[in-house]
Amino acid sequence: MITVNDATITEADILAEVPRHEQESNPRLAAGQELVLRELIHQRAADLDIRADTDEALLAAVLAADVHTPRADEASCRRYYQQHQEEFREGDLIEVWHILFQVTPGLDVQKLRSHANQHLAELHRQGLGQFVHFARQFSNCPTGAGGGALGELTRGDMVPEFEKAVFAMPEYTLWGELIETRFGFHIVRTGRKVEGHVLPFEAVHERLAAWLEESSYRRAVHQYLQQLVGGAQIQGIPMQGADSPLVQ
Repeated sequence: MITVNDATITEADILAEVPRHEQESNPRLAAGQELVLRELIHQRAADLDIRADTDEALLAAVLAADVHTPRADEASCRRYYQQHQEEFREGDLIEVWHILFQVTPGLDVQKLRSHANQHLAELHRQGLGQFVHFARQFSNCPTGAGGGALGELTRGDMVPEFEKAVFAMPEYTLWGELIETRFGFHIVRTGRKVEGHVLPFEAVHERLAAWLEESSYRRAVHQYLQQLVGGAQIQGIPMQGADSPLVQ
């Protein structure tokens, strides 16, 4: 049983909510935290004398009353644009091959890194012509069967850590270091590279302003819900790090 100020959330309530959180690592905890946040919104709505037919409508009305964020003016948009110009590039293209040494649960990461570095050193010794053979023999990626070819990639096609490293490489190069991503360690070679260009501010201003405003609003909503949690008497469940659809 969970109590939220003077309200009670029963075990039956929690069990009924659990199916909506089956993808979470701890579905029961996620369900309980969601119900707590929902109850806090209902209590705040009562304070504001707000009524609605659904929980979604009630949440929207409470947030409209309590959460206010500034519009993204041109100066703030230009500042972000100047500081993050790589995000507004288009036309960049690079041909990439890779050999993946995949990180899996329980694997010794240091040993895997050492193993990958040994193959990288040997590949440099034998020459670029052996890359396809190495990929077919050692890569944990399905592309290994095709010699590790990822094709011609543009920005947004790859996970950020891989993209950043790959686009920093010269064309027709076997990189001298492993590229580390959330998937593991990659030996990477490049082929043809085409340099794109940064879109002018005028071309991105409207969508940049919308994105900045949406990001600001999401942060404000997250902070607001955490303030509701901090100001309430909650027993029966930990709320630290609560991450629910309401918070998102």
